[in-house]
Amino acid sequence: MRAVLPQGVQVDIEPGSTKAVPTFQVFIRAGGGLHRFLAGWAGEGWPADVERLIAAAPQVEIVFGKRISQGAKDWLLTRHRGWVDESGDANVNLGTGLIILREGRQRLLNEESTSRWTQTMIAAAEAVFAGVPPTVEAVEQATGISRGASNNALAKLEKLELLERPNIPRGPLSARRVVNPDSFLDQYATAAALLASKRPVIRLHRLWRDPLEAFQTEIAPALNDSSTSWAITGAAASVLVAPFLSQFTVVELYVDDELFSNLDLLAETVGANVVDRGHLLEVRALPTRLSAKGPVVNGIQVALLARVYADLLAVGGRSSEAARYLRDHADVGPHS
Repeated sequence: MRAVLPQGVQVDIEPGSTKAVPTFQVFIRAGGGLHRFLAGWAGEGWPADVERLIAAAPQVEIVFGKRISQGAKDWLLTRHRGWVDESGDANVNLGTGLIILREGRQRLLNEESTSRWTQTMIAAAEAVFAGVPPTVEAVEQATGISRGASNNALAKLEKLELLERPNIPRGPLSARRVVNPDSFLDQYATAAALLASKRPVIRLHRLWRDPLEAFQTEIAPALNDSSTSWAITGAAASVLVAPFLSQFTVVELYVDDELFSNLDLLAETVGANVVDRGHLLEVRALPTRLSAKGPVVNGIQVALLARVYADLLAVGGRSSEAARYLRDHADVGPHS
C-alpha cells in the first residue's frame, strides 16, 4: 500500500474478521482526512483467485494480489471494486475521496508473461488438461510434436512455475507434476486466447431453427464423414456441458487443417455459404491435436473443456460469466 502512495503518507493495517480468506482493515491518513476500507488478499491475482476472495468476503472493496490479471481487473471493475498488486499497479477510487491510479507497468508484465507461450507450449498444456502425464514421451505421442519440441515446451512450463520436478533423481515418482492447477488454467487460457486471436477465421451462414439440433442431426454426421477431427467450442459448447447462457447467436467450430483449407468442401459439409457478415458459424483450424478431445454430448463433439473455457473468456461479456460457470461445474482443470 505504501509503495503506491506518495512518500510520507501514513498507513495502518488491522486484521479483518473473515476467517475463510485473508482480509484486513486499511487506514490511510492523507489530505487531512482518514480513509478506511476493507481489503483482501487474492494470491496470484487470477480471476478464479479474485472470485473466491469476493465470494468469501463480499464486503472487500480493494483486492490485493501478486499480479492482478486483466481478466480479474475487468471482473472487479464491473463490480465497482479496486485493486493493488506487487508490480505497483493500482486502481483505488473510494467514496471518501481517495483516488489512486497507477497503470502501464502491469500491462507490460502481462504482455511479457503471455509472450513467453508458444504453440508447442499450448499443445503440451492441452495434453496435461487431457490427462496425459507431463513427460516428454507421453506429450510427444499425444500431441504429435517432436521429442525436442515436447522437451522444450515442458521445460518452459516448468520455468513459468506451472510444472515442477520432485527432488527424486529417477523412477516413476520423478516425473513433472502440476504446481497450482488454478494458475495453470488461468495462464493457459490467457495465452491460448491471445494466440487464437491471430488465427484465420471463416464465416458462414446457413438456415436453422435450432443450431444444436442441426448439429446433432445434420452437421455432426456430415463432419464425421468428411473430417478426421472437429469440435464445437465457445457458447454453444458451454450450453451442452454446463448450461448458463439461455441463448447464443454464433456457433464456433474447429475442424482439422485439411477441411479448413478446402473452403468449398467445408461449406458443402456444413450446408452453409461463405459470408463477410451476418454469419452464424465461425470456423477455425484446430489449434492442436488435443483441442478436440472434449466430451461428446448428444452426438456433438465438444472441444477440450480448457479450450472452451479460454474461448469463452476471449469473447468476454456474458461469455466470461459462462466461462466461470463452466469452471465451477465441469472438470476443466489439469488432470496431472
